[in-house]
Amino acid sequence: MMSIETQGLRKSFGQVRALRGVDLTVTEGSVCALLGPNGAGKTTVVRVLATLTRPDGGTARVAGHDVVREPRRVRAAIGLAGQHSAVDDDLTGLENLFILGLMWHLGRRRARARAAELLERFELADAGHRLVKTWSGGMRRRLDLVASLIVAPAVLFLDEPTTGAGARSGRRSGRWRPRAPRCC
Repeated sequence: MMSIETQGLRKSFGQVRALRGVDLTVTEGSVCALLGPNGAGKTTVVRVLATLTRPDGGTARVAGHDVVREPRRVRAAIGLAGQHSAVDDDLTGLENLFILGLMWHLGRRRARARAAELLERFELADAGHRLVKTWSGGMRRRLDLVASLIVAPAVLFLDEPTTGAGARSGRRSGRWRPRAPRCC
């Protein structure tokens, strides 16, 4: 089964042609990286696939659902961590994840358990009860990435996932290392 399929995907912003017929096939259980220079259209592809931007032409399916005709089904099947942090600095890490769990209708008990599980798995549990504004930039970015996993999505989009994550210092110290989510 295909997780992502696009054919002839096009998108323009005024005179700027951001996408010029993108064809992409990503099989279920695989990892795909879009590489290219700034302005190549990588974020635009992610925004179209996540139903945040409507394409001008072509087709796109995510988890078997058409991004234009079935946007709610697409959104129910994906996790997304954008380029910029979407966590609330005036809440604790646990509160951020708990609220997301409630928004996804996990129920209070399951939302609290999932939040605690993710904080532990990504080595953020010690800071989980502190306000996010007291966290380092790398920890905040990691929390933002963790938030995209709150409902174990079928397809996970990470736009610029290492920006501010401090992966280099984590590798040096032997502590946190990014791990692919379990699937299949």
